[in-house]
Amino acid sequence: MSTALSDRLTFARKRAGFPGPKEAAEALHVNRNTYTQHENGTRGFKRDAAVQYARKFKVSLEWLLTGRGDVGPGRERNQLVGKVGAGAEVVRFEEGVHLGDSALPDDLPPGNVAEISGDSQYPLQDGWLIVYGPEYQGIPEKCVGKLCVVGVQDGPTLLKTLKRGTRKGLWRLESWNAPPREDVRIAWAAPVLDIRPR
Repeated sequence: MSTALSDRLTFARKRAGFPGPKEAAEALHVNRNTYTQHENGTRGFKRDAAVQYARKFKVSLEWLLTGRGDVGPGRERNQLVGKVGAGAEVVRFEEGVHLGDSALPDDLPPGNVAEISGDSQYPLQDGWLIVYGPEYQGIPEKCVGKLCVVGVQDGPTLLKTLKRGTRKGLWRLESWNAPPREDVRIAWAAPVLDIRPR
Protein backbone atom coordinates (compact mmCIF):
# COMPACT_ATOMS: atom_id res chain seq x y z
CA MET A 1 0.00 0.00 0.00
CA SER A 2 1.38 3.40 -1.02
CA THR A 3 1.99 5.99 1.66
CA ALA A 4 0.29 8.73 -0.41
CA LEU A 5 -2.89 10.17 1.09
CA SER A 6 -4.62 10.08 -2.30
CA ASP A 7 -3.78 6.38 -2.76
CA ARG A 8 -5.22 5.55 0.65
CA LEU A 9 -8.39 7.45 -0.23
CA THR A 10 -8.72 5.50 -3.50
CA PHE A 11 -8.14 2.22 -1.65
CA ALA A 12 -10.77 3.11 0.97
CA ARG A 13 -13.34 4.08 -1.67
CA LYS A 14 -12.88 0.81 -3.61
CA ARG A 15 -12.92 -1.25 -0.41
CA ALA A 16 -16.23 0.38 0.54
CA GLY A 17 -17.75 -0.78 -2.76
CA PHE A 18 -17.93 2.48 -4.72
CA PRO A 19 -16.91 1.74 -8.33
CA GLY A 20 -15.52 5.20 -9.10
CA PRO A 21 -15.00 8.76 -7.83
CA LYS A 22 -18.29 9.89 -9.42
CA GLU A 23 -20.36 7.44 -7.35
CA ALA A 24 -18.42 8.24 -4.19
CA ALA A 25 -18.88 12.00 -4.64
CA GLU A 26 -22.63 11.54 -5.18
CA ALA A 27 -22.96 9.36 -2.07
CA LEU A 28 -20.96 11.90 -0.05
CA HIS A 29 -22.89 14.87 -1.48
CA VAL A 30 -19.64 16.63 -2.39
CA ASN A 31 -18.42 18.29 -5.58
CA ARG A 32 -17.34 15.61 -8.05
CA ASN A 33 -14.32 17.54 -9.37
CA THR A 34 -13.07 18.31 -5.87
CA TYR A 35 -13.38 14.71 -4.77
CA THR A 36 -11.67 13.47 -7.95
CA GLN A 37 -8.77 15.86 -7.30
CA HIS A 38 -8.50 14.49 -3.75
CA GLU A 39 -8.21 10.97 -5.17
CA ASN A 40 -5.76 11.74 -7.97
CA GLY A 41 -3.54 13.81 -5.67
CA THR A 42 -3.75 17.12 -7.53
CA ARG A 43 -5.41 18.70 -4.49
CA GLY A 44 -4.90 17.88 -0.84
CA PHE A 45 -7.73 17.74 1.67
CA LYS A 46 -8.13 18.85 5.26
CA ARG A 47 -9.12 16.99 8.38
CA ASP A 48 -12.86 17.78 8.12
CA ALA A 49 -13.02 16.19 4.67
CA ALA A 50 -10.96 13.23 5.94
CA VAL A 51 -13.43 12.72 8.80
CA GLN A 52 -16.30 12.61 6.29
CA TYR A 53 -14.42 10.19 4.00
CA ALA A 54 -13.34 7.90 6.85
CA ARG A 55 -16.88 7.70 8.18
CA LYS A 56 -18.44 6.98 4.78
CA PHE A 57 -15.81 4.45 3.70
CA LYS A 58 -15.62 2.88 7.18
CA VAL A 59 -11.89 3.22 7.64
CA SER A 60 -9.80 4.53 10.53
CA LEU A 61 -9.27 8.29 10.41
CA GLU A 62 -5.70 7.85 11.68
CA TRP A 63 -4.97 5.34 8.91
CA LEU A 64 -6.48 7.57 6.22
CA LEU A 65 -4.52 10.64 7.34
CA THR A 66 -1.20 9.02 8.25
CA GLY A 67 -1.11 5.44 6.98
CA ARG A 68 -0.47 4.20 10.53
CA GLY A 69 -2.58 1.75 12.50
CA ASP A 70 -5.34 -0.55 11.30
CA VAL A 71 -7.26 0.29 8.15
CA GLY A 72 -10.58 -0.14 9.92
CA PRO A 73 -13.58 -2.43 9.86
CA GLY A 74 -14.54 -2.03 6.19
CA ARG A 75 -18.05 -2.54 4.92
CA GLU A 76 -20.50 -3.44 7.64
CA ARG A 77 -22.78 -6.39 7.19
CA ASN A 78 -26.10 -5.74 5.52
CA GLN A 79 -28.67 -3.78 7.46
CA LEU A 80 -32.41 -3.72 7.12
CA VAL A 81 -33.12 -0.15 5.94
CA GLY A 82 -36.88 -0.26 5.40
CA LYS A 83 -39.99 -2.08 4.24
CA VAL A 84 -41.66 -2.47 0.86
CA GLY A 85 -45.39 -2.00 1.34
CA ALA A 86 -48.53 -1.44 -0.68
CA GLY A 87 -47.93 0.12 -4.08
CA ALA A 88 -44.35 -1.21 -4.03
CA GLU A 89 -43.22 1.82 -1.99
CA VAL A 90 -39.97 1.43 -0.04
CA VAL A 91 -40.46 3.13 3.33
CA ARG A 92 -37.12 3.69 5.04
CA PHE A 93 -36.71 3.41 8.78
CA GLU A 94 -35.64 6.58 10.56
CA GLU A 95 -31.95 7.36 10.20
CA GLY A 96 -29.92 5.15 12.53
CA VAL A 97 -32.81 2.79 13.32
CA HIS A 98 -32.33 -0.67 11.84
CA LEU A 99 -34.70 -3.39 12.94
CA GLY A 100 -34.04 -7.11 12.65
CA ASP A 101 -30.41 -6.98 11.48
CA SER A 102 -29.41 -9.99 13.54
CA ALA A 103 -31.91 -12.16 11.70
CA LEU A 104 -30.56 -11.36 8.21
CA PRO A 105 -28.84 -14.24 6.39
CA ASP A 106 -25.04 -13.98 6.30
CA ASP A 107 -24.85 -14.91 2.61
CA LEU A 108 -26.75 -11.88 1.27
CA PRO A 109 -24.83 -9.85 -1.32
CA PRO A 110 -23.67 -6.40 -0.13
CA GLY A 111 -26.42 -3.80 -0.40
CA ASN A 112 -29.46 -2.21 1.19
CA VAL A 113 -32.07 -4.65 2.49
CA ALA A 114 -35.82 -4.01 2.56
CA GLU A 115 -38.47 -6.39 3.83
CA ILE A 116 -41.76 -7.04 2.03
CA SER A 117 -44.68 -5.95 4.21
CA GLY A 118 -48.13 -7.34 3.40
CA ASP A 119 -49.32 -9.33 0.40
CA SER A 120 -49.71 -6.59 -2.21
CA GLN A 121 -46.45 -7.52 -3.95
CA TYR A 122 -47.57 -10.89 -5.35
CA PRO A 123 -45.75 -13.12 -6.23
CA LEU A 124 -43.47 -11.84 -3.45
CA GLN A 125 -44.71 -12.66 0.02
CA ASP A 126 -44.82 -10.99 3.41
CA GLY A 127 -41.42 -11.11 5.11
CA TRP A 128 -39.34 -11.76 1.98
CA LEU A 129 -36.12 -9.77 1.64
CA ILE A 130 -35.04 -7.57 -1.26
CA VAL A 131 -31.38 -6.56 -1.55
CA TYR A 132 -30.63 -3.60 -3.80
CA GLY A 133 -27.57 -1.61 -4.79
CA PRO A 134 -26.35 1.81 -3.68
CA GLU A 135 -28.59 4.84 -4.20
CA TYR A 136 -26.44 6.92 -6.58
CA GLN A 137 -27.86 9.78 -8.59
CA GLY A 138 -28.74 8.84 -12.15
CA ILE A 139 -30.00 5.76 -13.98
CA PRO A 140 -27.38 3.05 -14.62
CA GLU A 141 -27.86 1.39 -18.02
CA LYS A 142 -27.94 -2.01 -16.29
CA CYS A 143 -31.22 -0.96 -14.61
CA VAL A 144 -33.16 -0.43 -17.85
CA GLY A 145 -35.64 -3.24 -18.38
CA LYS A 146 -34.89 -4.74 -14.96
CA LEU A 147 -36.54 -4.86 -11.56
CA CYS A 148 -35.07 -1.94 -9.58
CA VAL A 149 -35.59 0.26 -6.60
CA VAL A 150 -36.16 3.74 -8.02
CA GLY A 151 -36.31 7.16 -6.44
CA VAL A 152 -39.06 9.19 -8.09
CA GLN A 153 -38.13 12.86 -8.53
CA ASP A 154 -39.66 14.63 -5.50
CA GLY A 155 -41.64 11.47 -4.74
CA PRO A 156 -41.55 8.02 -3.18
CA THR A 157 -38.98 5.24 -3.48
CA LEU A 158 -40.54 2.32 -5.37
CA LEU A 159 -39.83 -1.27 -6.39
CA LYS A 160 -40.59 -1.37 -10.13
CA THR A 161 -39.41 -2.65 -13.50
CA LEU A 162 -37.84 0.34 -15.24
CA LYS A 163 -38.67 0.95 -18.93
CA ARG A 164 -38.04 3.97 -21.16
CA GLY A 165 -40.89 6.47 -21.38
CA THR A 166 -42.35 8.19 -24.42
CA ARG A 167 -39.84 11.07 -24.23
CA LYS A 168 -36.20 11.41 -23.24
CA GLY A 169 -35.75 11.72 -19.48
CA LEU A 170 -39.10 10.08 -18.70
CA TRP A 171 -39.62 6.51 -17.54
CA ARG A 172 -42.36 3.88 -17.43
CA LEU A 173 -42.58 2.05 -14.09
CA GLU A 174 -44.13 -1.41 -14.34
CA SER A 175 -45.49 -3.52 -11.51
CA TRP A 176 -46.75 -7.08 -11.10
CA ASN A 177 -50.08 -6.13 -9.62
CA ALA A 178 -50.84 -2.53 -10.53
CA PRO A 179 -51.19 -0.41 -13.67
CA PRO A 180 -47.89 1.06 -14.90
CA ARG A 181 -46.91 4.61 -14.06
CA GLU A 182 -46.27 6.44 -17.33
CA ASP A 183 -43.66 9.12 -18.10
CA VAL A 184 -42.25 9.53 -14.59
CA ARG A 185 -39.13 11.56 -13.77
CA ILE A 186 -36.61 9.48 -11.83
CA ALA A 187 -33.78 10.83 -9.64
CA TRP A 188 -31.96 7.50 -9.26
CA ALA A 189 -32.28 3.76 -9.76
CA ALA A 190 -30.53 0.87 -8.02
CA PRO A 191 -30.58 -2.72 -9.31
CA VAL A 192 -32.22 -5.47 -7.27
CA LEU A 193 -29.42 -7.90 -6.40
CA ASP A 194 -31.34 -10.60 -4.55
CA ILE A 195 -34.89 -11.56 -3.54
CA ARG A 196 -35.54 -14.41 -1.14
CA PRO A 197 -37.74 -15.67 1.68
CA ARG A 198 -36.47 -14.68 5.10
